[in-house]
Amino acid sequence: MSEINSRAALAAEGAGVAGRVRAVVGSVAMREKLTILNAFVHDVATGTWIGTLVLLTILHRETGKPVWVLAAPLVPGLERQFLALTWTSLAVIVLTGVFRMLTWKIFGWTGDVERDRIRLLKIKHAMLGIVFAAGTAWQVALVYG
Repeated sequence: MSEINSRAALAAEGAGVAGRVRAVVGSVAMREKLTILNAFVHDVATGTWIGTLVLLTILHRETGKPVWVLAAPLVPGLERQFLALTWTSLAVIVLTGVFRMLTWKIFGWTGDVERDRIRLLKIKHAMLGIVFAAGTAWQVALVYG
């Protein structure tokens, strides 16, 4: 009787371990999918920010021409709406960037690759930080200047 109970306990324990292993494997697969989705959203938000920069620049330049005089009352509202999209995309870029920073080891970079990649990422983000700050300041100046 005790042997049957022992076997049942071992089987239950084995099932518990297998279940925990499946849960860990499942969470790793889910984490990889979420990491890829996050990178996609990060890139789309970056493209959106660039798009608002280009659009606001063209909108501001074109609507200053005499042919647009009748549409002039619409322009400030449009510019503010696109500037709101700029701020939203910038917030998404920062939030998804923080998530990327926290999950970058999921790809398994090690050794020299890791060290060099970190150095290049720091340089890239310092440069992009300057570009984003300047571009956003430019958009604010176009809308409110």
